[in-house]
Amino acid sequence: MHIPFLLSLSGILLGYFLKRIGLVKGEDSAPLSRIVMNVTLPALILLTLTDAHLKRELIILPLIPIVIGILGYGAGLFLFRKLPPEQKGVLLMGTMGLNLGLFAYPLFRGLFGDTGVEVAALLDVGNAVAIFGLCYLAGERYAPVQSGEKRGVAGVLKVFLTSVPFMSYVVSLVVNLAGLRLPEFLISWLTILSHANQFLVLIVLGLVLSFDWRHHLSKGLIMLLLLRYSLALAAGFIFWNILPLDYLIRKIVVLSLVLPTGFSIVPFSIDFGYDRDSAGAMMNITLIVSFFMMWGLTILL
Repeated sequence: MHIPFLLSLSGILLGYFLKRIGLVKGEDSAPLSRIVMNVTLPALILLTLTDAHLKRELIILPLIPIVIGILGYGAGLFLFRKLPPEQKGVLLMGTMGLNLGLFAYPLFRGLFGDTGVEVAALLDVGNAVAIFGLCYLAGERYAPVQSGEKRGVAGVLKVFLTSVPFMSYVVSLVVNLAGLRLPEFLISWLTILSHANQFLVLIVLGLVLSFDWRHHLSKGLIMLLLLRYSLALAAGFIFWNILPLDYLIRKIVVLSLVLPTGFSIVPFSIDFGYDRDSAGAMMNITLIVSFFMMWGLTILL
């Protein structure tokens, strides 16, 4: 039970150490994360979902991140109502989205095998809607910098539908539901790419890891942390007791709810002119808190 967490922690610390000694730079996380999101993660999704045994009751899973995102956004509007737009916007983006692609997959694969990846992938479909839809529109609404025309719902929908991870979900589900099987050569190639995913993800997390966030706590981040984790624990308790799913799947759902904020909050903040350091601090704090909270919940559940 502890081994996947220890292995993940060692991988993250390796990336952080390589950054500290100057072998790589924090900025190198950007191209590496693009490789993950557009190459290795889609390969893992295709490899796992095309051969997964999908049950009818699992159709509810993509709805969970969307519901949590809406609830978080509504609560955030109330909590941050008196803050200036440049703070309100970035904090509202922080209320939505779960870091499934760059955080959960290595842990869930180590803890639960292919089942963990399958459940994470289904949750990530709804999570993508929350991040590229709700989160993006919230950031755009309060953006201190308005460059060019706003994308609006139609523009955001186009970006979402044409993203590589989403298309990999669609292809995987079509192949699975049609009862088809990928060619052996393609399976072998995807296996090689998917094996690189865990290492790259952990290195990226280590490169973005920073402890220089204390002065950001006065900018509403404490309220955001209380909101994210109180909502996650309350929703987790409810879903644990009402979802008509197996014990293992309910456990994965509960763990997913306490994941860190999505990595996309940083590029979104840069695009909209928000304080990049505040967004980075938000991501780093939730990364640390979520890691140990998930470790504890794994032991308790």
